[in-house]
Amino acid sequence: MVADDSALSLEPDFGIRLRALAALEGAVLTEDELSHLGESYPGCRGKGQWDVREYVCHTGVGAREYRVVRASSVQYVYRSTERMRAAAVGAALNVLESGERSREENRSPRDHAG
Repeated sequence: MVADDSALSLEPDFGIRLRALAALEGAVLTEDELSHLGESYPGCRGKGQWDVREYVCHTGVGAREYRVVRASSVQYVYRSTERMRAAAVGAALNVLESGERSREENRSPRDHAG
């Protein structure tokens, strides 16, 4: 049986791996950001890539907020006033999940049938 995206578990090293991947993408995450991501991520499971959406903030003229969401969902896992930061987190989550899917597929007994 191959697990789908909604069955991925939040591994103990999630924060460490996400922080490293986000840094490679150009964003240094704070402890508060990592904590929020760890709390929000389990509720944002599903299929599809993470993407960044732009929203208008009501805090000032021209103010924008960028949210990292999956596919057509409106529930976000991360938000920032900096588009590049949000894009880095989205890219890091995509890399993290693709690695988890690859590990699951490598463990699948169907590859060894024959």
